[in-house]
Amino acid sequence: MKVKRLIKFYFSAESLNKTLDNLIATVALKSDEWVGNGEKCAEKICGLISAKDRLQELWAYLDGVMEKLTLRDRDVLRLYGGLRVGIKRFPVDEAREIRRAAVKFSRHAVNVGRFTEGVRLVNSYYCMFSCPSDVSLRKKRE
Repeated sequence: MKVKRLIKFYFSAESLNKTLDNLIATVALKSDEWVGNGEKCAEKICGLISAKDRLQELWAYLDGVMEKLTLRDRDVLRLYGGLRVGIKRFPVDEAREIRRAAVKFSRHAVNVGRFTEGVRLVNSYYCMFSCPSDVSLRKKRE
């Protein structure tokens, strides 16, 4: 599992939750179009609800991991999760700080393997993440 995906998931879980709620509502509202297939509609809704539960369990675990980190590390990880590219474009000091925070996070998240279903769902719904990237390392140093 890529650490960056977990970090991005952690910071974008609220938007993903809203998206899944909208999917559930859309399926429920269009259930009348599924003439004679009420079971399929119900299965789809139950699958989405189950996915939300698994993702919530994973998020709760990651929240516990994030609580162990400093505020500065969390800000750095928020920036890292929002990046669409790697950290090579950053100055050496900032890239080192990002790498250090990511390693610190991964060392604290050693038990993430217990959430295999949640991690699988993170990979499945990765395209729906919209991580806020309003953090800048330079702003925090001033």
